[in-house]
Amino acid sequence: MKALLIHNSHRSGSSSGDDIVFSKESKLLEQYENVVFKINPSNDEFDNASPLKKLSTILQVPWSFIYYKKIKQLLLKENPDIIHLHNFFPFISPSVFYAADSAGIPIIQTLHDFRYLCPMAFLMRSGKICNECKGGAFFKSVEYGCFKGSNLQSIPVAFMLKLHWYLKTFKKKIDGYICLTESQRKIYLEAGFDETKLFIKPNFVDDTYEKEKYQYGDYAVFIGRLGEEKGVRTLIGAWKNLPDIPLKIVGDGPDAKDFKSLVNDLNIKNIDFIGYKPYLECRKILNNARFLIMPSIWYETFGLTIIEAFSHCKPVIASNLGAMADIVKDKVTGLLFTPMNTQELTEKVRWLWTNPEECKRMGQNARREYEEKYTPDKNYEMLMDIYREVIEKTPHKTYTSEV
Repeated sequence: MKALLIHNSHRSGSSSGDDIVFSKESKLLEQYENVVFKINPSNDEFDNASPLKKLSTILQVPWSFIYYKKIKQLLLKENPDIIHLHNFFPFISPSVFYAADSAGIPIIQTLHDFRYLCPMAFLMRSGKICNECKGGAFFKSVEYGCFKGSNLQSIPVAFMLKLHWYLKTFKKKIDGYICLTESQRKIYLEAGFDETKLFIKPNFVDDTYEKEKYQYGDYAVFIGRLGEEKGVRTLIGAWKNLPDIPLKIVGDGPDAKDFKSLVNDLNIKNIDFIGYKPYLECRKILNNARFLIMPSIWYETFGLTIIEAFSHCKPVIASNLGAMADIVKDKVTGLLFTPMNTQELTEKVRWLWTNPEECKRMGQNARREYEEKYTPDKNYEMLMDIYREVIEKTPHKTYTSEV
């Protein structure tokens, strides 16, 4: 199989899940001796650009002439069997879909978020779930200043989405979508996306678990972006009543200072903000924890840290919402609680901490769940099945390469 993989990476130091998935899927395809080409700009380029270059990038958010030309030239030269897109925002733009169509190459996209339904991509506003842009009313985001808290900066994003909804780009120019869970698929179905184009394939993580080095830890852990959508405020609120249980918070983000101030104001002494850590160090911290907490208040499309916890034999306490409820089986591989309910989260943490045998049992179940569903080998089989099906049913070209 010959594949072109495209992804606009986030800034350096970001622990973004889609960056990790892009890197790992690329390596996985290469490991199985597929021919892989990549187009992978980074948002660091925007930070380091001149004011004129930044303005040019902003103006090309709806359509990048630069990347349209670059992608089309590469397609005509290499003639891949398929294009797999992860993220086009902000550099690449939806022009990628027209480049693929003009070259006659089928294209699929992994839906890492809800960008096609919400300029913020989270379906959230002011700390609550928001569907006001439903049906293409994207200029609501300009009214509210959703993108980076700015009315002005929200305009190009809203315009890009409005334009391509009007052109039906996302529904007609894309041959297949990879949803990460059934709950995400349902949301896109409700938004009018073609059921026959929506596939389900979860993410995967490498198996770094070493049984002889397994630790039944003396702390709970949160790993993720320190933003309101991740439910960190709920987590801190629960910890007011858990003074004897250490909590490590790993990660950084736009609300990190506010969360640290809140912990100081509440005089909570047993929360340790560790900050951003490289991926492998995060895995070590997770391996030495007792369990993971994922208290997100938005519709997580997957939650990579959940299966990382599963791979390390750790149960997960998660919000009973979206993908988290799809992945975590209550009282089997972890515990679910009502989103934003600090009292319920407090009770779940206390129960799991004081019932070590149940904690270990759920951790063992979580490990089995990982082995059955989330290993690299199983993921490769699912990915190749999707590639074949999209290629065979797409009229652009006939699939001839050997797999």
